[in-house]
Amino acid sequence: MARLVSIIIPVLLLAGCARGRGESTESGPPGGLLEGIRDRGGRVLAQDAYGDGATNLVYLDQGWGPAETLWFYHADQGSVLMPYDTLIHLEQVDREAPLMSPEHLTKFRFLNQHPTPNNPDGLPIGFARHKDQVGLTCAACHTTQINYQGTAIRIDGGPALADVPGFLRELEAALAATLADEAKLTRFAAARKGGGAGEAAKAAARASVEETLTWFRSYNAVNHGTTTEGFGRMDAIGRIINQAIRFTSDAKNAHEPNAPASFPLLWDAPRHDYVQWIGFAGNSGAGSLGRNAGEVIGVFGKIDVVHYETEKEARRGYKSTIDSSALVSMEESLRKLQSPVWPEQVLPAIDRQLAARGAQLYQEQCASCHAVIDRDDPERRVTAMITGVDVVGTDPGSATFLAEARVPSGVLAGAISPKGERYGAEMTALSLLGDLVARTLATNPVAAARAIVNAKRHKIEETPKQGDYPRDDKDPAASLRAYKARPLNGIWAAAPYLHNGSVPTLHDLLLPVDQRPRKFAVGRWEYDPKKVGYVSEGEVPFVVDTAVAGNSNRGHEYGVTLAEADRWALVEYLKTL
Repeated sequence: MARLVSIIIPVLLLAGCARGRGESTESGPPGGLLEGIRDRGGRVLAQDAYGDGATNLVYLDQGWGPAETLWFYHADQGSVLMPYDTLIHLEQVDREAPLMSPEHLTKFRFLNQHPTPNNPDGLPIGFARHKDQVGLTCAACHTTQINYQGTAIRIDGGPALADVPGFLRELEAALAATLADEAKLTRFAAARKGGGAGEAAKAAARASVEETLTWFRSYNAVNHGTTTEGFGRMDAIGRIINQAIRFTSDAKNAHEPNAPASFPLLWDAPRHDYVQWIGFAGNSGAGSLGRNAGEVIGVFGKIDVVHYETEKEARRGYKSTIDSSALVSMEESLRKLQSPVWPEQVLPAIDRQLAARGAQLYQEQCASCHAVIDRDDPERRVTAMITGVDVVGTDPGSATFLAEARVPSGVLAGAISPKGERYGAEMTALSLLGDLVARTLATNPVAAARAIVNAKRHKIEETPKQGDYPRDDKDPAASLRAYKARPLNGIWAAAPYLHNGSVPTLHDLLLPVDQRPRKFAVGRWEYDPKKVGYVSEGEVPFVVDTAVAGNSNRGHEYGVTLAEADRWALVEYLKTL
């Protein structure tokens, strides 16, 4: 039976931490759908914009204590999205209420927190301060919540339902509204640090907002695609590459991001030999640090790229806001994170007899790609199984982009590469990202050495990829036209399914393609414990249309020929992982 953690560090409780472990001491009114989630101290975190409220908040035992979780939620990785003071004092577009009010933020499915020492203004999970700037950190996209009959379950490392692109568009609109409304600008100028009511304060405020708005307009314009990402998804690879292009040539060279992918789950990620949906990022050596540095590029870290003519010059690397030491610490913390176990104190009890039948079916249908591992084994390691797009049949957009995208070299044209070669006028998108990561890490050799030592200590070695994926000596990018399968421990907490979030529940995933939902709403926190996934009915303003480019729900036709009774048995077993 899954354990609900009920221990809380007293100092965190006194500081107002919403990170209480275990159920709230106050149950709130019957039903309580509009009352809002309450923490252990009985304080309401926020009402819910879509009616998926709860009155209890619980955490599961995943190997972290409250201090580790709280650090992860707001750790500074070097993201510099915008001035901190601007974010804090912006108002909503059509009212005086703060943009960052908890009730408003549930509209984007951010998870709210009370003020704590490392988050004094009570920003939601995943927001972190970097000097006088604010940005995002891993937790924004990799912490999730499941609601069931009035109880909310927070799951560390789970794929968030956050609508990050929608929030970035809202930020742009709020900045524009501040400039367009004299009363808003006056209030903003008076509230910001060092501000006031005079014309000089207002002029300074206007100049600051204009500068920030210019950046947001450019970012949102170049990252606007014909496929809406919506809740729980982003074209993360496309946006990372577009940021790299911004540092080296011109934002006008950006690629349209039309290959949305679900936020991957993080537990056991440091134990994999290869990471990412496409399985292109190795964890051996300093690979984990490079992977996480690439993530920071995508969430608004800044890099000063330099044209180096010689290898000696190139050893100086690129100055950046990326905090490599913090990234190593975060990876080591994630090594302790375990997958969540189905909480039978909150969700309906598992039918063990039915699950036993499902276990046999799992070995027949699934285990060759999705190995079963012991979440409690401190020495556990994961060998990724890579399957070609032509074999697995799922939406090829993300893999195809990475394999084929080429970008202008810009300032790097003619410069020396980390491999000692000269760049031409154009390069692959992956080569550009590799250059930025390698040169940035060169400025912190101590962090790189820590990452290498940790990989060796935990026996993460560079090994040949396993699986049925393309191999072509004449086309080095061929192996990128593939997706990775991983162990399914904790999969019950990772809906929607497939890499692009195109299937709402595990039961739907086991149906033949022509029987899977062609459209479904996503963004509800309320959980369906029978089919295993989020409830997809309601007023949530985003619908996944699988006919749209990047949203295909085809492929992964494994287990689809099972009898319905066997299908339910397999779903029941998946709850036990």
